[in-house]
Amino acid sequence: MYAKMIEEMQSNMKQMFDTKSYETAMKPMTDLFEINKSTVESLVEQQTALVKELVEGAMEQAKALSSEKDMASAVESQKSYLQGLQARLIDAAKSSQETLVKSRDEASNIVKGAMESVTKH
Repeated sequence: MYAKMIEEMQSNMKQMFDTKSYETAMKPMTDLFEINKSTVESLVEQQTALVKELVEGAMEQAKALSSEKDMASAVESQKSYLQGLQARLIDAAKSSQETLVKSRDEASNIVKGAMESVTKH
């Protein structure tokens, strides 16, 4: 959907401008697209690593619980696991937030620069 929209916009822009003007006009859009793409890739990598870590941790915890001899040890083991899980989820949320904030700042700079360029002309 986006690819078709961009292609149509590019075609319209090429008809209106010469090549140099077209490339200049499209630069902010291209930069925003690249920021969006890299943000999505980064978030996918982070989430994939998190899911892998959560599954492996759950399997290890299941093994640990099966080897516990009494209920008190099992409860303590589960408490420790859940505290570690909570810390890991908080770290993952912070990491995702940092990625999003960085992307927002980059996109804001691009839009700000494009607006300044437009107001100059």
